[in-house]
Amino acid sequence: MNKLRTNILIILALCVSLSVVAQESDDIMERVEEALKSSSSKELTKHLHTKLEIRLDGERKEYSKNQAEIMLKQFFQQNPASGFEFIHEGDNDTGGILYAIGTYTSSSGKHRVVVRAKQYNKKYKVYRLEFSKER
Repeated sequence: MNKLRTNILIILALCVSLSVVAQESDDIMERVEEALKSSSSKELTKHLHTKLEIRLDGERKEYSKNQAEIMLKQFFQQNPASGFEFIHEGDNDTGGILYAIGTYTSSSGKHRVVVRAKQYNKKYKVYRLEFSKER
């Protein structure tokens, strides 16, 4: 009887921990989506890793989190959002990397946005952002 209780407790603990990880992975993309909708570099920066890659219209650079906030603020000032929506979200087979693809709409046109995040110390952080102007 004690062995059965122990097994049930272990299964319950695993289910709870897996649901927490799944919820956190959903939460980061929801928060990133809200930050992009509101053109908020400050809110977006909360979800960035300390170093990340940003690709803007084909030009790729590595940024610190602080540098990224400045660059994103300039982008959002030049292209304030009139809309943003993720059109596809997924993860890799091992579950360690998340990605989402969306459309950022502004008065200057539309940008395809790709967001990639992975776990650092059990928290998902964005390590790559891509903005490509749609033609």
